[in-house]
Amino acid sequence: MKNIILSIPFCLLLSACASEPITVLRTSYGEIMSEQTVAKSSSSGLATIGGAAIGGLLGNQVGGGRGKTAATVTGVVVGGAVGHQASKSEETHYEYIVHMDHGEKFILETNTRRKEIGSQVIVENLSNGRERINVLP
Repeated sequence: MKNIILSIPFCLLLSACASEPITVLRTSYGEIMSEQTVAKSSSSGLATIGGAAIGGLLGNQVGGGRGKTAATVTGVVVGGAVGHQASKSEETHYEYIVHMDHGEKFILETNTRRKEIGSQVIVENLSNGRERINVLP
């Protein structure tokens, strides 16, 4: 009996966590008309800050007086630049111009495998305010 009484609040708690299912409100169709390859680069601000800190510490070990200050500032600048360059990475992305059946055009960007020109695109407007885009082979 005690187990049943303890399980009732647990069941009520779980039922409160249930969410509404996401449904498709509208489906639109289109076609990939053109492709462009784009190189996207990114770098880590953390590496830049870390490099500047290490460079400042090393520069602070050199000289004395105003020379020490100049060496510290130079170490910060050089260390930050080295950290920034070390953290840079470049990734290939693909941008596709998609013409929808209702006349709208949009750019679809992906970093996954390439899509064929002429492939059919399905855009589903979802009840949570998002869109799901599928490219058929």
